[in-house]
Amino acid sequence: MKMRYIKAAIETRSLNVFYGSLHVLRDVNVFIPKYCITAIMGPSGCGKSTLLKSFNRMLDLVEGAKVEGKVYVEGIDIYDDEVDVYWLRRKVGMVFQKPNPLPMSIYDNVAYGPRIHGIKDKKMLDKIVEGCLRKVGLWDEVRSRLDEPATRLSGGQQQRLCIARALAVDPDIILLDEPTASLDPKSTERIEKLLHELSRDYTIVVVTHNIGQAKRLADYVIFLYMGRVVEQGWADEILNSPRTQLLRAYIRRELGKVPSLIRV
Repeated sequence: MKMRYIKAAIETRSLNVFYGSLHVLRDVNVFIPKYCITAIMGPSGCGKSTLLKSFNRMLDLVEGAKVEGKVYVEGIDIYDDEVDVYWLRRKVGMVFQKPNPLPMSIYDNVAYGPRIHGIKDKKMLDKIVEGCLRKVGLWDEVRSRLDEPATRLSGGQQQRLCIARALAVDPDIILLDEPTASLDPKSTERIEKLLHELSRDYTIVVVTHNIGQAKRLADYVIFLYMGRVVEQGWADEILNSPRTQLLRAYIRRELGKVPSLIRV
């Protein structure tokens, strides 16, 4: 069990998100501790991915999305007009559910971000690429074929490459939206092991609908239902002794038996 870190990497205050007239997140107040793995759980359509995207302003790219309230990343209000979004997305990296390598070589996938941020020196890029591929356990598998298209990698390798690409710009926080949903059990196990290792140096936030995965991975858990936070806290506490009927039912996979109009 990790130490109980009390410093927040991310906090929200009265966060509301709308897609047009649809009210997706409602008065969300969450605390995400530094250097821990936080799992955001809940049934489909409860707002998990929307909450994740609010942490690095990916919602700016969603037509009709409107954000109200505050999101603080290490104390900085990221929706303030003075915030540089490019700085934010370098500090807070994102990995999506389906592996999405860029249509270029393995090497260039990892080097892409550093190049965008002005690094042109080949020796420095070589060092970054090797270091990031080593961090995700890919270096020995691909070192002899770095010039090959990244799309030739297996699904699990592609997802690890996407994580390496996120690491290459030296973030503090890594957001992952159901990163193992499209992977086989062996690849899933490898990604979960990797996330445990990375959490020594990075703050990790993972969206998952898999209760077993949350139990294996998470230090801290946020449970959403119908756009609201029902419970949040240290994983060993709230997953073993949930306070609410909703979370108890979700853990037992009996959520359909709970009346949908329960106030949360």
